[in-house]
Amino acid sequence: MSSAPTTATLIIAPLWRRLAAIMYDSIVLLGIWVFTSFLVLAAFGIENAQVAQGSNVFYRYTVFATMLGTAFLFFGWFWTHSGQTIGMQAWKIKVQNADGSAISWLQVAQRYVIAPFALLALALGYLWMLFDAERRTWPDMVSRSIVVMSPHFPRAA
Repeated sequence: MSSAPTTATLIIAPLWRRLAAIMYDSIVLLGIWVFTSFLVLAAFGIENAQVAQGSNVFYRYTVFATMLGTAFLFFGWFWTHSGQTIGMQAWKIKVQNADGSAISWLQVAQRYVIAPFALLALALGYLWMLFDAERRTWPDMVSRSIVVMSPHFPRAA
């Protein structure tokens, strides 16, 4: 007999926990971005970083690409290893496949690309779960993954 959880026994994470984890991870990611921006600034020199005047387009796009890359690696590493970012650990939720396995880097990319659109569309991509029979958000549907309550932390009453 298999001990792997089935979709019937999994508790889908509520919207408020997902949004709380997003806020928590945003704070962590902001700190990472400050650090990586400092590294880019140190690499190019402060005199070349006249971003406010727009005189150094290369620097601006380098910082932007670095921010996108570090965010992707942040989410990707956590999601493919434990299924939980720091914010998801704090709010006791986990992203995984329906069979309980870790998501792949392709699924990370799919979630990463669709998540900003799900938020920017007046959060419709996340509010969608309130109307979906399986309680899926747009990132869940596109990546064919689910966000559940962490099995290590049972749902509080």
